[in-house]
Amino acid sequence: MKYKIIKPVLFILNTFITAALAQNNKLPAIETFIIEPIEVEHISIWVPAAKVGPVINNSCRTKEDCSFSCQLPATVSHTKTETCPEDLARLMAVHTARYHEQSLPLTIFNGWQWEYTFGMSQFDSVTYDLPLRGGCWENSWEAILDQSTGSITGRLLQIPQTNESTESTNDTGQSSQIEIRTFNSMRTRNGYPKERQL
Repeated sequence: MKYKIIKPVLFILNTFITAALAQNNKLPAIETFIIEPIEVEHISIWVPAAKVGPVINNSCRTKEDCSFSCQLPATVSHTKTETCPEDLARLMAVHTARYHEQSLPLTIFNGWQWEYTFGMSQFDSVTYDLPLRGGCWENSWEAILDQSTGSITGRLLQIPQTNESTESTNDTGQSSQIEIRTFNSMRTRNGYPKERQL
């Protein structure tokens, strides 16, 4: 019975001795890097995408197999401050990628930046005929716009020596911002294409 009590007592004494030594020796401050919650706003809505025409044929000949192509490129603006760690900026890209994985693959460049030069874009091509003497044709498209805007911020947290109040150093220069726009599901708007005689 006596031996069972000795272990907790020794543990308590060890804790007090360690705390006393820490006060005398003044252990160095503890530093750690913390990340604030990632903020991402995402919208997905149908928007007018492209329009052509009216194209009018005033000649005396019919124009056949005319063509028009429409392209909606993806855009990415991914930046970070000079003192921001690369891992923090890469985390921002990975977290945002789930909203655009069907339209734009995530390709990391320079260790952190989202590279999109060779990314996919929405593309549509149509052919049409223009009747002679005032024949007219026009077309309009709409597509789903997926847009994400986000930011992430990190800061260095310092826990100072014993018997001092806890302080934190906030480095506002350690942040990364991202804005992504992609399009998908292109379709002809209601009422188009239009073919009419003037």
